[in-house]
Amino acid sequence: MKFGIIFYSILGVLALIIGVYLLQYLFILSIIFFIGAFINGVFIYKEYNIHKSDKIEYNENTLPDEIIVKYSRSGRIIAIATYSIFMMLGILFISSIKFKMNFITIFVLALLIAFTGYFILKIIVEIKKISKVMISVNGKGIQIENNPTCLWNEIQLEKIIVKRLVSRESKHDYKPEINYLYFFHGDEKIEINIDDFDITDYQLSQVLKIFRSRYNNSGLI
Repeated sequence: MKFGIIFYSILGVLALIIGVYLLQYLFILSIIFFIGAFINGVFIYKEYNIHKSDKIEYNENTLPDEIIVKYSRSGRIIAIATYSIFMMLGILFISSIKFKMNFITIFVLALLIAFTGYFILKIIVEIKKISKVMISVNGKGIQIENNPTCLWNEIQLEKIIVKRLVSRESKHDYKPEINYLYFFHGDEKIEINIDDFDITDYQLSQVLKIFRSRYNNSGLI
């Protein structure tokens, strides 16, 4: 954790210094570096929050009647800020074009407008994700997004699994891990990537065990 925070702090300070320096020359370019400094600040918060969240444990007495899982807010902020950099670059290039009525100029301008518009749409999509409910777990069962609730008596083998990405071209032993919510609903196998959500794999594992225990002890089996 310390290395990550130090690394992002150094990058953030450098981006901030460059942004301040460029203020006297090109305002839009300086804004890009300010956004970069902001992104590093969010990374520092995310790095700290991940380790802090790992210490939070649920138990039968503290777990509410329903757990709502959404996209990670810090992840959305990072994505929005990153797309904003590309949007600002598009605006910078558009503003620097000396418009002439010829095919090449019009073609380049159209490409830049499309480039900028694409990242504006990406920003809008990320903003909408902030309030979107991805998983709901309660006494009835598990609901994925807006799909019908999978009832506990129809669910089997609910757990968190880890998959490791293996590349034939990789010469290193490190294999990125991806966490999934995994269960069978009837004969259907369901896997949902949870790494970009606002709950850790350990916390969600606890939630599944407690709600399963509540259901088993409710006499509704």
